[in-house]
Amino acid sequence: MQRYKAWLAISILMLLILGAYFVFNPSYQKSFEAKFYYTMEDYDKAYTLSKEAFELEPYNRMANSVMVQSQYALRYVNYNKEAEKYLAVIRGYAGQKKVSLAEQMRMKMMCDIMIEKHNKMQPTILIDEALVEKSKQYYEQFVKLHEQIIKAL
Repeated sequence: MQRYKAWLAISILMLLILGAYFVFNPSYQKSFEAKFYYTMEDYDKAYTLSKEAFELEPYNRMANSVMVQSQYALRYVNYNKEAEKYLAVIRGYAGQKKVSLAEQMRMKMMCDIMIEKHNKMQPTILIDEALVEKSKQYYEQFVKLHEQIIKAL
């Protein structure tokens, strides 16, 4: 019975020491903060903090994981921003009475770029589904526009 109590006391002490290490280690503090920002969908801040945490402690797997997932999420965020920008330009061209051949070629090139970018992205199960779905919708718009432009040429 005495051995059991001693073993239990040592185990609890070890857990407390490990817990204190994670709580007071600046790398893990930044990792937890990065994870919080990732769940709040602030991927820029999450990436920055997780990168700092990983630089402080290269064996911090949580920092590495959050950093990689933030990179993937940022690809989708940037794709969606760029898609909005390109669609605004294309709407501006389409609003004209007559669209020149050069403008049609620019619109086709924008569609080609966005279709290719979307094909290179890889969703993971940790990325927000709404973010992935929004990029898929933009992708489908660009595919449809591309087909219309090809028919018009």
